[in-house]
Amino acid sequence: MARFNVDPDALKIEKTVQLKPVSKTVKGGRKRRFSSLVVVGDGNGHVGVGMGKSASVPDSITKGSQRARKSMIEVPLINTTIPHMIIGRMGAARVLLKPAAPGTGVIAGPAARAVLEAAGIKDILTKSLGSSNATNTVYATLQGLKELKRAPKIAKARGKELNDLAIPVSLKEASLYEPRQPEPIVEYQAEEKPDRFRKKPEGDRGRSRTAQGGRGRQPARQR
Repeated sequence: MARFNVDPDALKIEKTVQLKPVSKTVKGGRKRRFSSLVVVGDGNGHVGVGMGKSASVPDSITKGSQRARKSMIEVPLINTTIPHMIIGRMGAARVLLKPAAPGTGVIAGPAARAVLEAAGIKDILTKSLGSSNATNTVYATLQGLKELKRAPKIAKARGKELNDLAIPVSLKEASLYEPRQPEPIVEYQAEEKPDRFRKKPEGDRGRSRTAQGGRGRQPARQR
């Protein structure tokens, strides 16, 4: 699946999956840097993964985020899950991705969960079948999402209609495979504060409680 360009303002999910120090031996000694693995997505079918390295932690995360935004992919979703089962591979890591019924949730480890939640998948079953390395697991999950196929494209490649495929009846609706548009970002508007939280006028700040109708300070009782 080709890369997909998304509006940067719509990418509201950004997670740092891994942050670790790394060192490189050079002629003058060891050069210490930080490596970060960042996942970026809009929660609506678009996700990207990037790795950044720098001498400081903030710069490392910034580089990883920029590379993730340049490598966005579009994930074909069916409501809140994926269309079919698939196994993603990267190095020695293998991740099984399986559709789930609504209400199941994201059953996955921390590395795969970051990619799936950033892509907007809410119901899915996963299983790590190989190495538990976080970097390979993230890229294996992303590779599995890349290889997901849409039923209309499979039917067109075989010269058949969508209803002729041997798939569940619920997956034969063409409207399910239409590309999703990023959800608009709703700005938060603060509610109006009650009268008791509003600032007092300049003229009332110096007035005592007695002048405002209160009891004021009472004299001490005599024994």
